[in-house]
Amino acid sequence: MAIITLNAAEQKLAKYVAKCRYQNARSRGKVDAKMGPQSNWETDLEGIAGEIAFCKHMNVYPDLETDLDSLPDVDAWHVVLNRVDVKTTAYPTGRLLAVLSKQGHATDTYALMIGKFPEYRFAGFASASELFNDDNIKDLGRGDGYAMDQDKLRAYP
Repeated sequence: MAIITLNAAEQKLAKYVAKCRYQNARSRGKVDAKMGPQSNWETDLEGIAGEIAFCKHMNVYPDLETDLDSLPDVDAWHVVLNRVDVKTTAYPTGRLLAVLSKQGHATDTYALMIGKFPEYRFAGFASASELFNDDNIKDLGRGDGYAMDQDKLRAYP
């Protein structure tokens, strides 16, 4: 089990990017598509911190863009996993989640990071076709979405 702890510089980077993305999204009137009860700020911080932790673990560079009309579907590019969308949750038994509208986006792989700023665990990954299966549609209290349990995710060597 890989535990990834962001160092002081990575923590500052995560806070900066989260702040910029939060301000960009609010200034453009973006609709929030989060699937949990946490604040928008916490969603943005945990999201980018999870992406940075994933990239650190995989030895790739994260997409740090903050000022687009819409942020890209891809959080990282990996030589084996290709176009990766990183999902992050604080729940130790959390699932890999995606809103229904994610299906058909330009993403090959979905990765799950578990933890709370600044420490995360890489829980595994699923291909888009594995995640976007009708058997994975569940209502976890905020409407239907895709959800895969951790035991269904694949490990990366």
